[in-house]
Amino acid sequence: MLKVNRHDTIMRLLSENGSLLVSDACDILGCSDQTIRRDFQELEEQGRLKRIHGGAFIPTAEDRGVPVDLRAKLIVREKLQMAQVTASAYIKNNDVIMLDSSTTCNTLARHLMDSLLHVTIITNSIATVSAFSSGSPSAHLICTGGRYKERLGAFIGTDAVESISAHVADKAFISCNAISMEHGMLDNYESQMDVRRAMLAHAREKYLLVDHTKFDDQANFIIGDFSSINGIITDQEPDEVWLGFFREHGINVIW
Repeated sequence: MLKVNRHDTIMRLLSENGSLLVSDACDILGCSDQTIRRDFQELEEQGRLKRIHGGAFIPTAEDRGVPVDLRAKLIVREKLQMAQVTASAYIKNNDVIMLDSSTTCNTLARHLMDSLLHVTIITNSIATVSAFSSGSPSAHLICTGGRYKERLGAFIGTDAVESISAHVADKAFISCNAISMEHGMLDNYESQMDVRRAMLAHAREKYLLVDHTKFDDQANFIIGDFSSINGIITDQEPDEVWLGFFREHGINVIW
């Protein structure tokens, strides 16, 4: 297939679905991984899409963040690893915890639902709410409610923030779109930033779950600096620059 035809097909698939995995594009177009990645790079340089690790999507003027349906398909094994480490290291029987709408925290919620830990989960995630539809032997759920944002798979807005503010959790676990040594935790969507800030403000202990793809990535809204959290859980050892930064600022990191 000619490159121009591949590009047209990629943009049609993105227009229809909002996002596209490299692996799916390879299967549909019958091309190698390297060819599709080059196509994505060229289309990004033309301003027609945004690349991420393992896929691409079309940003909107309102939200340049990765759609939740694409995020849910990426680095699945690493998210489960982080969920297992988090549950083992930081969550105790009868804890009340807050979980944001990130796919990483949804993986943690599903892991907890399958465990024997008795926990109460406060969340703004539609995926976590849906996972509870079949019930859980030990976990209990409180949904924030609020305005539903499909691209985020989340309840946001004033009602969601006020619901969170009516509670004090033992622990809050959030993720974010990017982390920066200069600015701390960053978000792509202002209303999601407000929800995450509220969760951090209404929990006795606060933890950030962030995989390696978020280190030095870019986003537009500042959730807070690292002094507002008790620790970071990630999926692999950070590089020496980040390790030095964490040591210098007394930030506990596990992987």
